[in-house]
Amino acid sequence: MDKDKNLKNSSKDSSLDTKVHEEKIPSSDNNSDTAVLQHDAKSTDSKTDDESNNSGSNFDNFGLDLAVLNEVSKTAQMGMSTISFLTNRITDFAMKKELVAMYSQYSNILLQVNQHFEKYGEVPEDTSTRTRLMSFYGIKANLAKDKSNSHIAEMMIEGTMMGIIKCQKILNCNLDVDKSTIQLIKDFNEFQRENIKKLNAFL
Repeated sequence: MDKDKNLKNSSKDSSLDTKVHEEKIPSSDNNSDTAVLQHDAKSTDSKTDDESNNSGSNFDNFGLDLAVLNEVSKTAQMGMSTISFLTNRITDFAMKKELVAMYSQYSNILLQVNQHFEKYGEVPEDTSTRTRLMSFYGIKANLAKDKSNSHIAEMMIEGTMMGIIKCQKILNCNLDVDKSTIQLIKDFNEFQRENIKKLNAFL
């Protein structure tokens, strides 16, 4: 990983992991999930509570904001791709109807992410073809072994849990990004948790 990259000047070519690494306070703990992060170290000490509450968006950290939004975008894209792949192979009407509803919600999240990017005059990154193909091959191999509703629900739950974990890690970092971005991640996480509850009925 190139630690010298600056996300503020090159948000498209940088990853969230790189930006988070730059925000970390030096620590003897090597566990990246529990590392303490700086919260705008240069200005936090001098920032009053009123200033913090009134700052609707932090354009100084737009690079970090875009990196976070890209992670949400990729998670939503993978959710939609997985559902699209599965619905063509599911015969149970009730399950297909549930998955189509989830697809619509993922699409809505993606629309909101795109609106955030428009605010910065940028476009979100697409999930790599390699990642998509690996996911499809994995799903196809699993379906070859078991096409039951229970197994499909299990695969969906496992994939959704990965999305929840990714979003929760971002929230736990308390990154100094636009408040609307944080709210979007919270809403997305809640939506994914609700999906798991619905999928549990098919296990």
